[in-house]
Parts: sequence; structure tokens; C-alpha cells
Amino acid sequence: MVLNDEQNDIFFDTMDALLYYVNDRFRVVEDFELSGMSPLDDVKSSLVARALWDNVAIIDDFVRDFSYRLPNRCLDLAESWKNALPGFYTLVRYQSGRALLMSEAGVFSVCGVTYELEQEIGPAPAYVEMVLLPFEDLIIYDGFLQAYDTDRSASELQRIQDEFENRCAKGIALTGDDFARQAGVYLADQRDREFEALLAEAARESARGEERIPEGYHRGPLAGLDPEQREQALFALLDDRVPSMLSSSREFDRRVRKRRPVRSLRGCLMLLTKVQLVSLADVLGMGGLARLKKAQMVEEIAAELPQASMALEALLSVTADGNYRLARSLASGEDVVFTTSDVAAHAFEWPIEPYVFMFRDGDTYTALVPDELKPMFAAMDFEAMDRYRRQQKQALNCVDACVVQCGVMKVEDAYNQYHSLVSDVLDREGFDRLLEIVASLGDAGFDLWTYPPSDYVVHYTLSPDYVAREFAQQQSDAAAKLYRDSRTGEFSTDPMNRFFGRMRQDLRTELESLENYKRDLVASQSHMPIKPLSRSILENDVISELIDDPNVLRLRAFLDERIPDGQEDYAFADQVVEQMVYSAIESGDLQEMFVVAMEAGLTECCEDEQRLPTLITNVYNAMPSWENNGWSPQELYERVTGRKMFFNEDGSLMKVGADDLCPCGSGKKYRDCCGR
Repeated sequence: MVLNDEQNDIFFDTMDALLYYVNDRFRVVEDFELSGMSPLDDVKSSLVARALWDNVAIIDDFVRDFSYRLPNRCLDLAESWKNALPGFYTLVRYQSGRALLMSEAGVFSVCGVTYELEQEIGPAPAYVEMVLLPFEDLIIYDGFLQAYDTDRSASELQRIQDEFENRCAKGIALTGDDFARQAGVYLADQRDREFEALLAEAARESARGEERIPEGYHRGPLAGLDPEQREQALFALLDDRVPSMLSSSREFDRRVRKRRPVRSLRGCLMLLTKVQLVSLADVLGMGGLARLKKAQMVEEIAAELPQASMALEALLSVTADGNYRLARSLASGEDVVFTTSDVAAHAFEWPIEPYVFMFRDGDTYTALVPDELKPMFAAMDFEAMDRYRRQQKQALNCVDACVVQCGVMKVEDAYNQYHSLVSDVLDREGFDRLLEIVASLGDAGFDLWTYPPSDYVVHYTLSPDYVAREFAQQQSDAAAKLYRDSRTGEFSTDPMNRFFGRMRQDLRTELESLENYKRDLVASQSHMPIKPLSRSILENDVISELIDDPNVLRLRAFLDERIPDGQEDYAFADQVVEQMVYSAIESGDLQEMFVVAMEAGLTECCEDEQRLPTLITNVYNAMPSWENNGWSPQELYERVTGRKMFFNEDGSLMKVGADDLCPCGSGKKYRDCCGR
């Protein structure tokens, strides 16, 4: 059910005039135009609407100032909107063309404005953020909404149904009059609760010296340190722990041969298993060796390996940095020798057999290149290899950053992002080949996807393999219960076969949903320019860059002050904020971040119940949004308002006057700096 044409005209005449009035009064956004075609227009409109519902008293001024410009029907309608109900609602179901929405305020039967709400929200149940309004004898919304999926587990569906029945027992608001009565009672109660909370907070502030840490939590050793001091403390701890972890050499010795060094290539190859030799032969293109005895295989490979410089180049181009540094240091022809007391300095170095072997003889470690391979190492152009590895690292860092920020991006656009930051670049062919190789290894941060007419890089969570693995993990517990008869303990094949039949069908549905989601993402991104990458991403991991965001650092500092008893003092805050950053990016759902906080035991970590939710919400708003092509909600807000946001240490939004000094530290007035 939607408003008819006459009602639509009345609604938009009133709402449009009200939004223009609010923006003129509060200067929420620049260049506000409701009929504009810019992709940011909807965002601007929603920000102005939010300012309206945060300051509903302005409606009195609007009615007074527009009394001679709008008909009485519009003015009466605007007057009724002073009882608007913003909030989160649970969509329970659709009935007679209306949406049944419930919240603490009650249950409401809501109509669409121009489009049916089922078109706007999608299938029930769902969570919806919206503002409900009366419209004469109907209940509608202000035209802006954000829908979120629910947990569709049986327990959650039952919880929603039980809550719905309980709230329905108190009545359902069907008309504008019903809405006015119910909203009036709820808003009066809400004002009373807010006043009581204000008094309680004032009492806490007056009684507070240093804030009391709730029972069950403690102040960690990193609390109160600035980021640089905190990093130094963690490095000092690492310097203490790594030697002690490796002092027995058990961990390090997993990568070495416990014997006197062997210098001949044949002697080193004899240390490999036959399976390893067969794999090596395959890499060298030497098929058919599996039928030979081990000694014969060694002879064949030892004759071929010194000539296979391309295989060594390929390995050196992709091996880890520590392994590469070790191999490069051996190119001089000298062994690398160290004792057990120096193990920590080589903690990230592994031999790359069959080219580099490492031995332990007593307390002495020796890393060496077999004698027959030393000429090949000496001839290797390590300067060119250094350059190529740097090009690869920078290209992959850019691609990782692209998919973390945007989720999905054309390979062409990813290359352009990379090319815009680097002067010494891989050519397009080398770039494409690198992506194919890395994606084929199966442990990259991205996957490749073709959506004609273009090829795309996508975040690893959007790959079919990842979705299939996650799906299988979710189903494993349910499958285990079907494997055995509860009475006899024997395998029961019939239920198992039926289960796997449903599972295959459900997996097909999941993969179809994944494909549709990626296509929808491409469509939504087409309305927004890609957020450019920063140059710092060339050398840094993108997640580390995001963790350095001031909003994340404020949350981490807060957690350093409130570590649940029994948790690791030096690791707890870092682990939680990293989980939250990943959750914000990969799920795009603020509620998932609150789940992380709950599972970390943080539900009662602060006397001020709003402080942790505020800090978490700020982190969410600072993280890139895939739908917005990498722009975070905060950045989007700053773009449309033309004003940079600043926050106090407790996470609250800093109120900065136009003539105040800009909080960025420039020394200029805010209006001449970040408030322009």
C-alpha cells in the first residue's frame, strides 16, 4: 500500500520545504538540491533529514515562517511530525500491503510513500533503521531507510515471533491517531529516561576522580601510553620473548638438518624424500623419474638442476622476505654461520631446498648453497630480482588495498590505481600474470572473477571457494548428528544421504546469492567514484593502515584500560580491534562488531553504558564501505558537508565553532581550515 497521487504531492511539498528550511538554518550540507542527479544527493538528503529529527522543535519555526507559503493541510502535517519516531525496527511480516514493524515504542502498520515497502526493504524478517511519521489517517516513513538482514536461525525467528506476540497484546497502531497516542507516551517516557540518565551522569562526574574500573576488569600495562610509547613497549616485550621462545631451538630446528653440513649437491639431494624428489623433478620438467630408485633420481636431478636457472629465479621471485635475504646473502659464495645464541636474529629465515640447506652441528648452525649450485647463484642478477620483488610487493599491496576498500574492482581500475602511485611499475601483462599466479595459490587476499565484459579482483570472502568452505564448516556440526544412530551409535546412511542432498542444494543457493551480491555491488559502485589509494599503502599492509585510524586508536586505548581478568595484557586490545576492523569491512554490519565485543567479555567494562558503543560505532563509520566504492561513512559525511569531523577521547563528536582554532593543529580558525 502506498500514498495516492494527491497524498504524494502533499507529502513531498511538505517534506521538501522542511528539508530546505532545515539545511538553510543549520547549514548541514553544501549545494543541497533535492532534484539533483549527483550520486551524493541521497546522502545529503538523509543527513539533512537526520538534522531535522534531531531538532524537531524547528518545526514550530517552519510552520510560522511558511504559514503564508504552504496550504494549511501541509502545515498541519508538518505539525504532526513533531512526534516522529526515529529508531531501529524489526520488520516482522507484510500484511494487507503494509509492513508490520515493532520496536520498544510498540507495533506499527506502515505504508510506503511512492513504492511498496516490500520493494524497499525486501523479505521479512529484517532489521530497519527508519523514521516513522503520521500521515493523516495513515502511518508512513520519511522516505529514508536502511535495511539489515537478520539472523535467520530457528531460535532467532522464534524470539522475534514471541516478542511480536507480546507487543501485539498491547495493541497495533494502524492509524495516524493511533500513532500519535503511542508515540506521545513513548517519547514522554524517553525524555524522562534521558533526564534521569543525565542526572546520573552528573552524579558520577561529581563523584569521579579517576574512573573506577568495574569488577572483573583491570588496567593493563599499556594503558595511558601514546601510540609511539605503546609500540616501543610491545617491541621490548617481543625482544624478550622471541629469544626465550627459541632458546631451546625446538621451533627453529624444525627447519634444519641435524647433522654436519653436507656440501655436495648429490649429498644434499639424498637428504630429501623420494616424494620431494618427484615434486622437484616435476618443477624441472623431468617427468617419468618416479619409477627410478632414489639414487638414480638424485643423479638425474643433480645433472639438471645447475642448468635450471629459470626455476631458481621463479622461486626467488615469490619466496618470503626472510628466505630471500638468506639466499641473497649466500650469493657471495660464503656460508652463513651462527650459534644458538644468535637464533633470534634469524627467526624469519627458512632454507629454500634444494637450493639452500641449513644444518645444525652441536651449537652451530650453517646455511649453505651446494657447491654445484654456487655458480648459478653467483650469476644471478639480484639487483634486477630486488627490483622485480619490489614491483610485485607494491602491486600486490595495491590490489589487497583495492579489495579491502571496495570488495570488488575491475582489474583495469586496480592497475590504474597501482600505476597512479608508482613510477617503476610492472607492465599490464606482467600485472595480470602476477594476479593469476598469486590467486591460483589459494591463500591470497583476493580472487579473480569474470563478469562480462570485464575481469575483476574481489575480496577473498567473495570467492566461491571461501563461501563453500564456510558453508561446509557451518554444516559440519549438523552433519555429525546424522552420521550415527542416537540409540545404537551406528552410521545411519539414509538421513545422511538426505542431508547431503539438501546441503548440495543449499550450497548452490549460497553460490547463486554470492554471484548476485557481487553483481549488485558492481551496480551500486557505478554511482560513486573510486576512493584513491594513499601512497603509504605501497609499503604497508592495508589492515595496519586502517588500525592506525584515530577512531581505532581511541578504542584500543579504551580497551587497554579495561582488560577482562584472565586475558593476555599485551595482546587483548590489539586482538579485539583487529577483529572489529575485519568484521566492519567484511560484514559491513555494525551489529557484528557488537557481537565481537560481547564475545570478548566487554559487556560490562564501563560504568558509562554508552561509551563503548560510541567508540565501536566511530570505528565502523571510519572503515571503508564496499557499496560506497571504498569511501567510509565518515568520509562520505565530510565530502557532502565540506567539514572534517573531530572526536573527543571518549568518542563523542567534538563541537567546533567557526572561529575556534582548528583541531587539526594548523593554527588556523576552523572556518578557514577543515570547516570550509
